[in-house]
Amino acid sequence: MRRKHLVIAVVLIAGMAAAWLTASLQPRAPSAPPPSPAAGLTTEDGRYLFSVTLHTPEEIAGLLTRAEELAKTRRPDSRHTGIALVLHGPEIEIFAKRNYARFRETVDRAARLNDGRIIEIKMCRTEMKRLGIGEEDIPDFIELVPYGPDEELRLRRNGYVYL
Repeated sequence: MRRKHLVIAVVLIAGMAAAWLTASLQPRAPSAPPPSPAAGLTTEDGRYLFSVTLHTPEEIAGLLTRAEELAKTRRPDSRHTGIALVLHGPEIEIFAKRNYARFRETVDRAARLNDGRIIEIKMCRTEMKRLGIGEEDIPDFIELVPYGPDEELRLRRNGYVYL
């Protein structure tokens, strides 16, 4: 009887250890950004960070419209671009050169906003690699960063606030 209890205990412990090991080896998604601030919140320099969790072309177009509206409230003496977009999801495909004909309007608009120092667009190399997109496949106006969530953290440390 004692041996039976020992075998059951060993099997239970082995099962728990296997479950813990399996869970610890699963890739973890980055933690969600903090909730968006109230609409009236601004930073001293008017620097904003869009947490891009939008993935459709229509959603990205809406985000660019929001950036244009925010740019109207920017102080004219500000040296900073003020609005950063960090792309680190499937929306990266919108900006791939192979998809330019399909998303020309959105890509050209993003380029104009970037050239006008209204926004700065950053793209995650890690996600690009996962999607099979090379650096040569991305327009030159987009800055490539090693890992999108880390770039968001760096921007927050430099005074950007989430919208």
